[in-house]
Amino acid sequence: MRWWTLLLVVAGLAGAYNWWSKRAPAADIAVAAEADGFIPVEMPSGIPRNMVLVLAPPNCPSEQAQRAEALIRELTDIGIPVKRGSSFSFDLENPSREQRAAVDRTVAVFKQGAPAVFINGMGMSNPSTSQVVAVYRSTRRG
Repeated sequence: MRWWTLLLVVAGLAGAYNWWSKRAPAADIAVAAEADGFIPVEMPSGIPRNMVLVLAPPNCPSEQAQRAEALIRELTDIGIPVKRGSSFSFDLENPSREQRAAVDRTVAVFKQGAPAVFINGMGMSNPSTSQVVAVYRSTRRG
């Protein structure tokens, strides 16, 4: 009788492990990046469509801030609208599971380091100008 109980417990644990490992995580930060390196995110509040948001520390001589400034200059020279910031917020009332997962991905991009760039629902930390331009053009509507 003990062997059957032990076998039943082991089979239950194996089944639970199998189910857990195959489930689709709700807030998986390691979402497969698109070919250009950007991932789907929840856009911070107040950023209009077709506006690139570049987040970096203000008035900072760090290498990250210098890369952000160079990126902003290059995008402005190309004619892509850019907004610089150092923080963000969300205005979500009763967010869905997908929105919470997207917010988690947004925060993960921000935590990876400056410049954190967000465009039309996509985000990436420290992208090149060509990556930003490609995503801007591919996600732009109207």
